[in-house]
Amino acid sequence: MDDIRFVEATFGPTIWAAIPAAALLLLLVLTIRHEFAAHSAHKHLKLTSLLWTLPHMLLLGGAAAWYATGAGSSNLACLVVFSVVCVLCGCTALHRDDRFPPLAPLLLATTLCGVLALELCCNDTIFAIGPQFWLIEIALVGGFLCGLWFFCGRRGILPAVGLIALTLIGVVQHYVLEFRGTAILPSDIFAFGTALSVSGGYTYDLSWGMLLGFAALSGGLLCCALLWRGEAWRLRLFDLLGGVVLFALVAALAIVPRYADVFGAQIDYWWSKDWYGRQGFLPSFIFAWQDLEVRAPDGYSEEEARAAQATLAERHLSKAGTTERRAQSTTQFAGQRPNVLVIQNETFCDLAALDGLRNGYTGPAFWNAGLGDAIARGNLAVSVFGGGTCNTEFEFLTNYSLAFLGASKYPFTMYDLSETESLPRQLAAQGYHTIGMHPNVASNWNRDRAYVQLGFDEFLDETAFEGAELYHTHVSDWATYERSLELMRSSAEPLFVFDVTMQNHSGYDTGSIPSDQLRNYVIDGLSEDDTFQLNEFLACIDESDRALERLVGELRVLGEPTVVVMYGDHHPWFSQAVNDLLYPNEDELTHAERIHNTCYAVWANYEVAGGVDPEADGGDTSADFLGAMTLDAIGAPTTEYQQALLGARQEVRAVNANGYLGADGTWHPLAEIPRELNLVEYLNFGSKA
Repeated sequence: MDDIRFVEATFGPTIWAAIPAAALLLLLVLTIRHEFAAHSAHKHLKLTSLLWTLPHMLLLGGAAAWYATGAGSSNLACLVVFSVVCVLCGCTALHRDDRFPPLAPLLLATTLCGVLALELCCNDTIFAIGPQFWLIEIALVGGFLCGLWFFCGRRGILPAVGLIALTLIGVVQHYVLEFRGTAILPSDIFAFGTALSVSGGYTYDLSWGMLLGFAALSGGLLCCALLWRGEAWRLRLFDLLGGVVLFALVAALAIVPRYADVFGAQIDYWWSKDWYGRQGFLPSFIFAWQDLEVRAPDGYSEEEARAAQATLAERHLSKAGTTERRAQSTTQFAGQRPNVLVIQNETFCDLAALDGLRNGYTGPAFWNAGLGDAIARGNLAVSVFGGGTCNTEFEFLTNYSLAFLGASKYPFTMYDLSETESLPRQLAAQGYHTIGMHPNVASNWNRDRAYVQLGFDEFLDETAFEGAELYHTHVSDWATYERSLELMRSSAEPLFVFDVTMQNHSGYDTGSIPSDQLRNYVIDGLSEDDTFQLNEFLACIDESDRALERLVGELRVLGEPTVVVMYGDHHPWFSQAVNDLLYPNEDELTHAERIHNTCYAVWANYEVAGGVDPEADGGDTSADFLGAMTLDAIGAPTTEYQQALLGARQEVRAVNANGYLGADGTWHPLAEIPRELNLVEYLNFGSKA
């Protein structure tokens, strides 16, 4: 970043736009000069040659326009290299009618440029890629581009389109890594619409790798311009057959071998960026795709799974399900059926758990001091980080953990959930009217479809919050709480309201928070950008805390029995930087779990009959256990599967896609999780997915 500050301080930010703009002007001048020279020699430059020069001009013009908006770059030398390469390649393309280099080297060069364009745009550890993964990527890209070359009658137009597509994949991967902290995974394809709808909240720039990637694209486009022999265009049967064969070979390489077994590919999903960096994009993506399958436990049988479920359920019932406390709460629930308001609060977490940020931060005040009469509270293990809100929704609503499905999956977007047991369907059978609520686009994460499949009677999306109060550029928490109160006051039947808030959604560099609400905390060693975002995020958490205090105050005088379950869906992405800074050199599992734990509380505005057994119902837990714990605590009927989960909590206090929290209070790898829980989870979802 030092060269950015030096150049901008000396020449101003427009110097970044001036370099590609000057290169574009030079390329235009050289093109015009070449046309005049051809005209003097009684030859005219062919339109096709001009068209092959155009992409290089567009690259330069796009970069100039990008920088003119004030975007920055991380390396002046890379910007110069990019500009020079575009000029040289653009000029050389003007002479394509006079030059016919050998095809084999050209096709190889095109392939290498495609691989480099993809990897340079998104991989700042490109030289760490293993040799076997380089060969896989070269084979995949080469077969793909050569197949396109055959399908285009052995010309370069379709390979050029393929090169552009590879570059765009690299660009998207770059921004996903920058904003979410994790790589593109196969299940992200099903959530493409969601990514587009929230993409406006971020600041984009051109990295040094992207500039070099664009330079590789320019070189590849030049190779495509030269991939012809001067003949008239004609598509032969041989060309079609060649294209089909090559695509078949590419498909076979992508599908047939198990990348884990044959090539040694693997991914730790919470460090997917590192694994993609070491294995390359395509091999890593293919491995993750192969990993989508829900695999049964070794030696699985339905008979064994049902026996394990019955055993775990009996374990819970023998300890807590037949107690006097449970009997009293069951009778109470049957008589009054309280409203159940579940608040999945966007990115809500108490960063004071990160050693008080080593600057005296004590967390949200009301959350930590004003809920002393909570039924249960503690840390909540979740399977996502920095994004993937729908997966925490899925875990809570269905009582199924991503630990047994895979962290790279988004069930809302991948599976038909119509036959899946769920809390809204379960409570609807008890006479509840069930409402899902999210003040954003209904199609995000396929909620409009998934919520219907899960049994919600209504879904209130952004259209139900037109004109609502905003905070941090999004509909405020209080606006959703106010709507929930209105619904409860006007309903003649008990309500189950599932409120997925939006207020605290990233990014955190909006500058929309009033200055008097910013805490101005500083952590030694944290970057200036992360420090700014940290303070904007903490202001959002403070506002969430004030809204919760106001909600609890309203509920205390509501006159209708109501249970509130509030929890955070995941940490903000910059928590990783804070975690790395404050807790270096610790084991990976402990390090990862710290930022895969948010917080939760279960509170009621009435006295739950019989009180609550803190050993059975309180303490640290996970999103898949929380719904069953809540129903059990308030005396609501529970299924055998939920009873089995509660029985399993005697050994497994919490579980997420990274590991599980044992009764000894330490985190363990998933490979060590008790087999009974694995069997039960697979029986109830994996076997039906």
